[in-house]
Amino acid sequence: MQQQTQLRAIDIGKRYGDFHALSDVSIDIQQGEFLTLLGPSGSGKTTFLMILAGFQDPSSGRLEALGADITRRPAEKRNFGMVFQGYALFPHMTIDENVAFPLKIRGMKAEERNRRVRRMLEVVGLGEHLGKRPGELSGGQQQRVAIARALVFEPDLLLLDEPLSALDKNLREQLQQELQRIHRQVGTTFVFVTHDQNEALALSTRIAIFNRGRLAQIDTPHAIYNQPSNRFVAEFLGKMNLFPLSQVGRAGELACGHFGDAKLHAEFSPALDAAAPLLAVRPEHMQLHDAPPSLSGHNVVQAVLTSKTYQGASTELGLATAAEGALPMSLAVHAEHRAANLDHGSRVWLSWPIEKSLLLA
Repeated sequence: MQQQTQLRAIDIGKRYGDFHALSDVSIDIQQGEFLTLLGPSGSGKTTFLMILAGFQDPSSGRLEALGADITRRPAEKRNFGMVFQGYALFPHMTIDENVAFPLKIRGMKAEERNRRVRRMLEVVGLGEHLGKRPGELSGGQQQRVAIARALVFEPDLLLLDEPLSALDKNLREQLQQELQRIHRQVGTTFVFVTHDQNEALALSTRIAIFNRGRLAQIDTPHAIYNQPSNRFVAEFLGKMNLFPLSQVGRAGELACGHFGDAKLHAEFSPALDAAAPLLAVRPEHMQLHDAPPSLSGHNVVQAVLTSKTYQGASTELGLATAAEGALPMSLAVHAEHRAANLDHGSRVWLSWPIEKSLLLA
């Protein structure tokens, strides 16, 4: 069943003098989804979130909520919840008073207010901490209070601005699971900003990748990881090994090009129209060999080991080839893999299935 479009951003632009923070960004946000806005610092993702929230006005374009134009509607009249990176809790109030605050300013009666607060604190797993103050809670617990406060008035949309970035790795992973559970339980549409690729892959129904104020690609985590639409997306979301091709032609359903002495194949793509197409492959699809392998349906290149980085359970190998214009490559192997003990300068061969190759402009 097709989801309903809850919020539509149409050609949103934001200028500060001659600087374009956002340029013609259009996104349809679906009812009940977990949409993550992902990109490097300065890419425009937080600016876009602030425009959705109503804290900033766009310089161009418009916002529609269920078909109604809300572009100039004040933030307090949009019925959107907001969770900030810094919690923004009232230190002199107890936890239940913090969560009750948005209900109190809406004039809700005490009995209904208390019922909602208790229910929401149970949802975020803090039902036993009603009378405590924020300073008595851990950072992760304080963030859950902030989420409860943003959800207690039943907003149409919950906006989250890098809410986990201040937490340590283990707590961050724990809170990611909590966010997923809360999203499933309450069913509210979440729009989440992060610059952490793994966080985006773990949490999202869809990911919107921003680059230099523009929307680079929006799709499901699986689709955007396995079918990036351009080089920026391919390199930003996960790791990608790239091979510049020359003398590119078509051989039936496949494209064929030269990379040094190797002839590499990929499924044919309109990217062949580019002046210098790149063949891309994720490192996890590559196999390492001591001698030239004889494998049908695979691409094979020769490389030299240039570095090794021990990472506990795995070792990251740095690799280089002699081909003109070649880019550095990486490949992770298990820490006990024989390749983890190779000397720098060792010659190896890399292979991967042709169907795991992508052509990018």
